[in-house]
Amino acid sequence: MPDPESDFRLDPRYVAGLAAFNRGDYQLAIAAFKAVIATHGQHREGLQAYLHLVKAYVCTQQWQEAIDLCQLLARSPLPRIQAWAQKHLPELERYLNEEPTSPHLLFVAATGSHPPMPLRLAPRIYLWLSQGATLLLVAWLLQGVIAALLSYANNQLALLRSWEGAIAWFLLGCLGLGLLSGGSRLWSWRLRTRYGLRPVSLGELEEHSPETVMLLGRLQWSWWQPRPEVGCLMTAAPVIFSYGRWQRHIIVSEGLLRSLSGEELLALMAVEIAQLRLGLNTLVTPLVLLLQLLYDLYSCWSRWGNYFAPPYGNNWGRWISRGTPYLFCAVVSQGSYLLFRGLEMLCFWSNQLRQYYSDRQGAALIGNPNTLVMAWFRLMEATAATVRAQGEIGAPLESLRLLLPLNPTQAALWGNQPLDWPTVIRWDTAHPLRYWFRLTSSHRPLGLRLQALMSDAQQWQLTPLLSLPSISPLRCQQAWQQVAPLLGAIAGVIITILLTGVGQFALQAGAIAFPLWWLADWLTLARGFIPIGIGLGLFLRLNAYYPSRSPQTYTLGQLLRRLLPLDSPVVKLKGHLRAVTGLRNGLGQHLWLETDHGLFPLRCHRAWGPIWPMLEPAYLTNLRGRSLVVHGWFRRGTVPYVEVSGWDCADLQEKRSWAAPYWAIVVATLWILYGILTLLGWI
Repeated sequence: MPDPESDFRLDPRYVAGLAAFNRGDYQLAIAAFKAVIATHGQHREGLQAYLHLVKAYVCTQQWQEAIDLCQLLARSPLPRIQAWAQKHLPELERYLNEEPTSPHLLFVAATGSHPPMPLRLAPRIYLWLSQGATLLLVAWLLQGVIAALLSYANNQLALLRSWEGAIAWFLLGCLGLGLLSGGSRLWSWRLRTRYGLRPVSLGELEEHSPETVMLLGRLQWSWWQPRPEVGCLMTAAPVIFSYGRWQRHIIVSEGLLRSLSGEELLALMAVEIAQLRLGLNTLVTPLVLLLQLLYDLYSCWSRWGNYFAPPYGNNWGRWISRGTPYLFCAVVSQGSYLLFRGLEMLCFWSNQLRQYYSDRQGAALIGNPNTLVMAWFRLMEATAATVRAQGEIGAPLESLRLLLPLNPTQAALWGNQPLDWPTVIRWDTAHPLRYWFRLTSSHRPLGLRLQALMSDAQQWQLTPLLSLPSISPLRCQQAWQQVAPLLGAIAGVIITILLTGVGQFALQAGAIAFPLWWLADWLTLARGFIPIGIGLGLFLRLNAYYPSRSPQTYTLGQLLRRLLPLDSPVVKLKGHLRAVTGLRNGLGQHLWLETDHGLFPLRCHRAWGPIWPMLEPAYLTNLRGRSLVVHGWFRRGTVPYVEVSGWDCADLQEKRSWAAPYWAIVVATLWILYGILTLLGWI
């Protein structure tokens, strides 16, 4: 959709029509948009009026008028308008003969907001427990780091070696007090230096969303609940999050303001206001602020390492002088990235619970859960547009992932085409392994959030935007095989306990059972049998993970009906590679294929693993943006992806096969070897 321009914002009829549309007075909006079109036609000034007129027709259920106008726009000489109309015209035609809650029509605006709705009290004990568990885990990790540092210290620090726990909690307390008192200033400073943060006045905010200004004026504010300040990041990525306790801030981006209507912006702002008023982000925002240090290390060292990137030719002096700093930068940057993603997982549980409370409270503030769902759909479309334009999620979305309303990778997938949302809801709510998948999910499953909001809409006697499926448990016959590595680890624990019991008995029995005394060393047994169990579990599911079938072409909607990553159809996709070059993509973490059926994230492994972009940076640079035919295995999970087995680039007349199955064999073998060598006492 074209970006808003100042030309048509100066037309008072367009402003009046937009205001009428946002407050639900669609007949007045239709009349105003028609007047703008009569003056400006399909010139630049009238394009937004055309698009909003289609939405107004849909909101008033004038389907044929909306279809006729969409057919007119489909013949527009402007590519973006033509693409918009061609994308939504089939949805309108399907919607003409379907029920009002059809999941296909994602661009239909929800009805206007209602007065705040009362909510039953939901105890936040689980949220506090999750935050306490997160703090305990952080303190335990910090204690381990301190113990490792003191083990290499001189004799003068030997007295501190029994105080690691006390030192860790003292440092954690000082850090927490510092972040609570000055965290808002640190956040503002970082956002100002990295992304050009600027303040947004109420007047400017009213231009984008008068309803949000009305909500801020309606709520009660005090010294305990200060009114948040609004800031804007100068980035095209759709970003919205909040931080601060005494100095509260709600941050939006230019891309978000351009992508959302006033009602949709109100819904997302209401969620952030709810988080601030309930104190739901008290723990998450300080931890995410600390993680920005690791992400900055990753970005800076990646940028520095790109200056020394190969190829170096046959000059051995050049290999040594430039290859050494390149290797050092690669290790530091990718190590920082892995540490960033690993520590980010500490907040997953707390972040998912935080979103449960903020969703329901935000929907209650605006009185219409449908509006919040519609805002999520717009956010997905804007995120997908960002990936298509930039070739990646982008630093703002990736580094601030935990604070955003949606997982940006999942949003880019879901926002690129119509989906069968009841199927998505059923997978997230009735899957037998749903709790297993949530362990590695940064956000609460979207299907679970949609189900909760649609249930609230029914309770408040509103027509749900999406139809809720019948929630019956899904049956996965291969579920045990999917979690085979976990079952192997559990078997390793059981064997360790049994053999440790035998060893303890041998110690008590004396000389008769003395040769079995070594079984009493439970730590060595655990370090041996648990890795062996994991490796055997990986081998058990290897053939199912990499089936030998002929590749077929699927849409994302068809692939999402798969239940497990183990249920791996062999897909054939044709599209253009969207990728980041250089060390920012040193582990292949930013590879996307843009197809006619949507965006697909790719995972590629060579025989030595996923580090091939570091060793072949010139290859990825030549390949970016080119047309590819990709063969691989689709992995259905919380965030689906395609594991590539091979691709064919007609532009370069080159084919390449990837070694994902061999890499899986190597990983499983290393687990087993580690366990065996540990039991033999060699490690």
